[in-house]
Amino acid sequence: MLRRLISYACPVWLAAANKCILSLESLQNVAFGRITRMSWFIRNENIRKDLDLSTIKEYHKRIAKKFYHKLDANTNTSILSIPTYDPRSNRNRIRPRAALHL
Repeated sequence: MLRRLISYACPVWLAAANKCILSLESLQNVAFGRITRMSWFIRNENIRKDLDLSTIKEYHKRIAKKFYHKLDANTNTSILSIPTYDPRSNRNRIRPRAALHL
């Protein structure tokens, strides 16, 4: 349930600052610790590995790739009229889809 809340609009989250992603990771780690009732000295990486869960950033990338793949394969005429995306364009900001190509 927590992942659904954290991953709302995750294709946009790829361009978020690392500080924001770390805040989400921290929230997730606290929740995992409480759910599993692990001792405070158990590393979060070990809990995540034992539960077979990915990090927030990896999870968001996987969901965003699926989203953009569906967007490219869409047959809606309004979506098809949007210009194609070129990750090599000279922009001073990282766009969410460009984060997938890093």
